[in-house]
Amino acid sequence: MIEFGTIFSGIRTADSLVGKVLSKKGTRIDKKIIAVASLQRAINATEIYLSTSNRNYSPNENLSNQWLEAFTAMIKIDNNLAGRLRDKSRFWSDPQRWMQEDGAMELVPDLIELNEKCESILVELQKRK
Repeated sequence: MIEFGTIFSGIRTADSLVGKVLSKKGTRIDKKIIAVASLQRAINATEIYLSTSNRNYSPNENLSNQWLEAFTAMIKIDNNLAGRLRDKSRFWSDPQRWMQEDGAMELVPDLIELNEKCESILVELQKRK
């Protein structure tokens, strides 16, 4: 015969495991929200800069830092995308050098592509609600 203590112990263990899984899922969603907000902030700052500077591609420490923050937030979510955001950060530290090197610009994602990625992450988050 099974003792009630054993049953209750099993229930407590199961409850604890479910709590841990759910809290990790919530943490992951929170990290995605932070990452997509950071990415959108960098996109917006870049679009504003480009529209107010007549598309002047000169070194910009603020933009480089914004993209680095997006990289830092995204690395926990999407390693591949994070690497591309790091390249975007490096681009803004010396845009002319990147634009002169053959093939270098292929490493730097464009803003339309990144906006689409933000949208896809947001759609994914909406499905989880």
